Amino acid sequence: MRTTKTGGTRSNASKKISYLGFRHPLTEHSYGSYMLKHQVQEDGKIRQPDNWWKGLDPNDTIQSLVRHVTDLEALHSNLLVYKVRYKEKGEVEEETVILPYTYEKVFKKPLPKNWTKTTKEDAGNAAKFNINSYLLNLLKEQYDKTK
Repeated sequence: MRTTKTGGTRSNASKKISYLGFRHPLTEHSYGSYMLKHQVQEDGKIRQPDNWWKGLDPNDTIQSLVRHVTDLEALHSNLLVYKVRYKEKGEVEEETVILPYTYEKVFKKPLPKNWTKTTKEDAGNAAKFNINSYLLNLLKEQYDKTK
């Protein structure tokens, strides 16, 4: 038990999770900005921020996680990662291209509008999202087994 300056009493914090200490405002802001940017779906509709809480397929999630970690590894190795979006059979597709130099230097022309350069920050946030999604599925599965 501890007593505050005003005389109020509180239980000791030693056994409580320090959420404030385990997170940092810069990383949380970066992640929130990343998620906001990805809230617009391919059909133009806005996705609810918590719609992933309903559950995403764990196999899709782990595949996506590995792709984003591979992007981060390439960027960490001083390579450049580009996402190329295009329509095929009415569906929006995305392909990853990893280059040792800028698009402009390799292809001797300006970057096309459907190519976007991936940053370490985006790759890290994408991996974080997939880890959160995978972990949520795992925890729900464990909880369901205890019922």
